[in-house]
Amino acid sequence: MAITDSTLYTSVFTEIRNKIVAKAPYVTNSTTGATTLASIKAVFNDETPVRPQIVIEPVSKSESSFKFSSTEGKKFINITIECYYKNTLGIDQLAEQVEEALKVNNISGIDLVGITSDYALNIDNEDKYHLKTLTASYDRE
Repeated sequence: MAITDSTLYTSVFTEIRNKIVAKAPYVTNSTTGATTLASIKAVFNDETPVRPQIVIEPVSKSESSFKFSSTEGKKFINITIECYYKNTLGIDQLAEQVEEALKVNNISGIDLVGITSDYALNIDNEDKYHLKTLTASYDRE
């Protein structure tokens, strides 16, 4: 799929989602060796995750460095991906697989310039979920 300025948000989102789905991220139980495939959601919903879950947030963009007498500039594109699971080992496994999918599979028309991560713990009633947020930053001239 070609990334065009008129469909930048939807094209980038689709490409990122396709790369993560193709990777088929999973969590391996360190005690039993059993694996559980992660569900991949397009936006966060009110469902309580019952298995590993990856949520792909909408694309954000900023533009700068406009050229003289032009409406085109450099575009900086960020997409946030959240990984949810019940323990930190599973979160790290999901995050590693998502990062690998983003690093190995280039997207034509934009360049990956960095990936940052952050960690949080969510305690809702008696349920405890770990969250690792990855933000992939891309550049498009």
